[in-house]
Amino acid sequence: MDTVKTVLKDIPKFAVVGHPNKGKSSIVSTLTRQDAVSISEVSGTTTQAQGFTCSVDGVPLYELVDTPGFQRPRQVLEWLQQHVNNASQRAEAVQAFLSEQQGKENSRYKDEVELLTPIMAGAGILYVVDGSLPYTPEFEAEMSILQWTGQPRMALINPIGGEVYVEQWQAALSQFFSIVRVFDPMTANEQKKSALLSAFAELHEPWRKNIEQALERLQDQQAKLDVQSAYLVAECLSSILSEKQHIKVPTQFVESTLKKQLSKQYQQALRTYENQCWQQLQSLYALTRLQTHAHQLEADFPDLFDQSSWYLFGLDRKKLVGLSTAAGAASGAIIDAGVGGASFMAGALTGGLVSGLASLAATMKTDGLKIKGVPVAGKQLSAGPVKDPAFAFVVLGRQLDFLDVISTKNHGDRVAVAVQERGMSHRLDRLSKKQQVQLTRLLHKASKGLSQSETGQLAELIGLLRHSVG
Repeated sequence: MDTVKTVLKDIPKFAVVGHPNKGKSSIVSTLTRQDAVSISEVSGTTTQAQGFTCSVDGVPLYELVDTPGFQRPRQVLEWLQQHVNNASQRAEAVQAFLSEQQGKENSRYKDEVELLTPIMAGAGILYVVDGSLPYTPEFEAEMSILQWTGQPRMALINPIGGEVYVEQWQAALSQFFSIVRVFDPMTANEQKKSALLSAFAELHEPWRKNIEQALERLQDQQAKLDVQSAYLVAECLSSILSEKQHIKVPTQFVESTLKKQLSKQYQQALRTYENQCWQQLQSLYALTRLQTHAHQLEADFPDLFDQSSWYLFGLDRKKLVGLSTAAGAASGAIIDAGVGGASFMAGALTGGLVSGLASLAATMKTDGLKIKGVPVAGKQLSAGPVKDPAFAFVVLGRQLDFLDVISTKNHGDRVAVAVQERGMSHRLDRLSKKQQVQLTRLLHKASKGLSQSETGQLAELIGLLRHSVG
């Protein structure tokens, strides 16, 4: 515990300040990778300074303090100017202002006290402005006050509604801040976030080592998340593709109703697996707040059993048959799994040919779910696993499309997830022929269950499929 306290004391700390409703909270949320930061379009949502620490595996890396916006900067600046004789006394004047106001229960400058307190306690300054609005002199009072604190400071231009006035802001801000950056917390990728963190090191030399270590830890964490998420998807695939459901036939029954009930039960079980996987992925990437919008995510996704949308996630018939043929042949040791192109059909004599023909037949059917058993009282009907080979690629495509969004979504962006329907065909084209065949073989085998080793192989291929997409 003592070690953690020491680390927390020494880590870089930044107060995110500025006018109300300029995206300060969104920047805090994105850079600390936390969605616990309150964000609202209503001006003045943040009323008290609150610190949020970015940590990896329990190790704190840096802290950002979300603060209220300036309310009366001109009056504060006037007070400060009346209490100094020269520039050397400016920081003392700011501290004197805080001391005077902190003793008042109903201070007019409550917001200014909240935002200046962490700065005078040693926090660096991240001053946030909106690049879509024109620069006006009214902001100079705020910037002058921050300059008076004597603390390291950087300005961030947040293009909330566009970048029309970015150049204006850059010219003005450079007069008050040593570093000026354009940063959109909603769209910034890992590279842009890392670049901004690197700029932090330029503010204050004593922070450089800590920030460099923070960047290394964050990079390592990203690699771990890639591996863990791929394994989660592989386990989900194995569960869905091997799922079976049974229903006992009662003494009195209507066959059509009974089959419909079993079909509904089976499909619901698969949807549950998928939803659980999505929730686990959201938790893995610390996006738990998205759980409150689960119905919106489902609405954006076509239903799992809506075959009219399968082309969005699966493969075309020719591609599917070719891969199934090669996978069947590879499983029967008829051909080498690494052959490609025209060699597929030439080398597939038994297992490959049968598998290919079965795939062709399956892709021409309209329903991959079959109810097994004869409806006799006291007996059982069973459903699953789905034998349609296209179904495995449909499920995989859905998982990858969802993971693409979750893994790149910034914590400051609270808009409902919109999944890009990338599909599987172009993903597979980025793999070698050998890897494509290996993936197909594993998906075929998943209906009977995968061993831990095979699940690991599937996870590795899923990782390759993910990194092949921009």
